[in-house]
Amino acid sequence: MNKLKIPFIILVFITLVLLGGWGWLRFFQIQEDVQIIDELEKQIAELETKISQDRPNDQERTPPSYEPNERTPLLVYTALAETPDREETINYDGIIQPSRTTYIFPKRPGEVKQVLVKEGERVKQGDLLLEMETREIDKNLEQAQAGVDAARAQLEMAKEGLREEEINQIREAVTQAETQLELAQSSYERVKALHEDGIVSQQEYEKARTEKNLAQSNLVSAQINLDLAKSGARDLEIQAARAQLRQAEIQLELAEMAREDARITAPRDGVIINREVEPGELVGEAQPPLVLGNLNPLHLQINVGERDIGKLEPGQKAEIFLRALPDSKITGEVIRVSPVADPDSRLFTATIEIANPDHNIRPGMYAEATVFIDPGPAYPVVPKEAVHFQNGNPYVYTISGGEASPRPVEIGAEENGKLAIISGLQQNEEVIIQADGEIVPGKEVEVQERGSQ
Repeated sequence: MNKLKIPFIILVFITLVLLGGWGWLRFFQIQEDVQIIDELEKQIAELETKISQDRPNDQERTPPSYEPNERTPLLVYTALAETPDREETINYDGIIQPSRTTYIFPKRPGEVKQVLVKEGERVKQGDLLLEMETREIDKNLEQAQAGVDAARAQLEMAKEGLREEEINQIREAVTQAETQLELAQSSYERVKALHEDGIVSQQEYEKARTEKNLAQSNLVSAQINLDLAKSGARDLEIQAARAQLRQAEIQLELAEMAREDARITAPRDGVIINREVEPGELVGEAQPPLVLGNLNPLHLQINVGERDIGKLEPGQKAEIFLRALPDSKITGEVIRVSPVADPDSRLFTATIEIANPDHNIRPGMYAEATVFIDPGPAYPVVPKEAVHFQNGNPYVYTISGGEASPRPVEIGAEENGKLAIISGLQQNEEVIIQADGEIVPGKEVEVQERGSQ
C-alpha cells in the first residue's frame, strides 16, 4: 500500500511544478503584451498630434506655405460677394376707424323739429343737419324786438318832451314789460324743474334765471320811464332812456342767438356715421343725436408688443389687406406711435393712415397690415465655407493674377449659411469657397465653377 502512495505523490508533485511554471510563463507573456500595447498607443497619439499640427481644421487653420516651383493649377470653386435684398416686415391686424369723429349736440336742450340727414350721407361744412323747435324762441324774439321799439320810443320822448298819447304808449310798454316778466318767470320755473331732474345743464339754468332778472329789470325801468314821462324829462332821464334802449337791444341779440342756435350745422366735411334721433324727440347732453366721421383718410390702430414697438416710427409704409376687398391694393403710412403702453394689456398703439378718396373702405372693416421696417445697413455676404481663421482672425481667399490671395475681413451675423462681410470685400468680388486640394497663398488656381450663391 505504501509502495502505491509514493508514485502517486511524485506524480502530483510533478504536475504542480509543471502548472506553476506554465503560470509564470503566461504572466510574463501578458506583461510583455501590455508593454507592446502601451507603446503602440503612445505612437498613435504622437502621430495624431503631428497630423493635427500639420493640417488644422477649416475654422482655425494657418494659410500653408507654397513653394513657387509648384506650378500645377489648383481647381477651385468660387462665389461672388453679393448684397442681398433685405426687407423686414411686421404684421398686425385691427379695425378700420374714421380718422376723426365729431359728436354733435344741440347748443340748447329741447324738442327736435326736423332731421335733414341720414346715416351714410356725406355733408359739407355748414350744411344744415337738424333743427330744434323754436316756438318759444320765436315768442321771445318778438318780445325782445318790442322791447327795443319801446325803449327807442321812450328815448325820443325824453328828448322831445311827451304828449299825453306818448305817455299812454309808455304805459303800454309797462304792460308789455309785465307780460314779458310773466313769460320769463314761467320759462324760469320750467327750466328750473328740468335742471333739478338733470335734463338741463347748469348753464341753461343760469341763463333762464338771468332772463327772468332782466325782465324784472325791464319792468322796473318801464315804470320809472312812466313816472318820468308824467313829470317831464331831464338830462338824467334821457341818459336812463338810452341805457334802457341798450338793454333792450341786448335782449334782442340774445333772442336772435337762441334762434340761430336752433339750427345745427356740420362743423366740417364728413359722413354721418350714426343717427340716434327722430323729429319730436327731446334731446339733451346725455347722448349725441348725430355723429360725424371723417372717412378720407381713415385710420387703422394696431396694438404692438414690446418686441416690435422699437421698430416702428412715423413715416414707415404699410400694405393693407381687407377681407372685404381682397383684390384691392391698399397702402398706408404710420403717422403715430404711442410712447406709453396700456397698463392693462401692456401693448402700445400705433396708428396707420389710409387714403380713401372713393369711400370704398368703411369703418368697422377688419384689416391686416404689413409694415415695412428699415433693416439697417446692408453688407455683402459669402458662404460661410469661404471664411477661414488664423489665430481667431477671419480671412477669405480671393483670386489675384490667377493666384490664391488671402484677405483679412470683418464678419457680421450668419444667416442661412452665409456670413455678412462688414469690411474687406466689395460687392461682386469673387472668393474661393472650395478646392480640389489644399489652398495656399500664391498658389496658381483655375476656376472650375463659378457661382452667384
